[in-house]
Amino acid sequence: MTEWFRNTDWNKEIEDFFELKLKRARGGHSKAQYLRIQAGYLLDTKKHGQVGERLMIRLFSDFPDEKFSVIFGHEQLADYYFKTNQFVKAESEYKIVVEYYHSDNRSGTTGLADVKLADLILTTKQSDKYDYAYKLITDDFKESGGSVDLNDSKYFYCLTCAILANRLGLIEDSKEFAKVAIDLSKVTEPQFPRHKTVGIVKAKKQDLKELKKIMNE
Repeated sequence: MTEWFRNTDWNKEIEDFFELKLKRARGGHSKAQYLRIQAGYLLDTKKHGQVGERLMIRLFSDFPDEKFSVIFGHEQLADYYFKTNQFVKAESEYKIVVEYYHSDNRSGTTGLADVKLADLILTTKQSDKYDYAYKLITDDFKESGGSVDLNDSKYFYCLTCAILANRLGLIEDSKEFAKVAIDLSKVTEPQFPRHKTVGIVKAKKQDLKELKKIMNE
């Protein structure tokens, strides 16, 4: 049976039951967490994304002091906006998370919002921001405690760095990042024997084509 705060469908009956359970939940911390989780599930659906957006924005306004839920909520909302091609909104949300990295820490998020922001800048071809994006995921990334442990995260990081460095004419740097990304794309063994899919790289053909082009320049 689906937990009351993990619905992937939404209607008046489900909403009323959710609101009843949320009202009965104890403390702002729990209420914020339930609201964020439910919003996240709906953001991941094709049909109820706008409901998820509304719930997430409600989280920000009703529980602004619940940092753990709020900051992750901003990243989840940014991912939704990016996925639905609402790039201006996505960029704004990612920047909120990145600012939090620099003023506080990366706890409560994927720790990759800055890399996602740089990827968005590449996707939208904002060439005037390439310098900013590259610094964001190299020097600033290290200074703000950034790290990548899982192979799929390392691949995403190195792929983004390689393309940005190439766009900026930093050929040697771009080749170094590209080589690491290509090597990671060839790893088929799971990082953790008990979790067969965790960390597995799912490289897109177009990205691999670009990485190989960088290596051959």
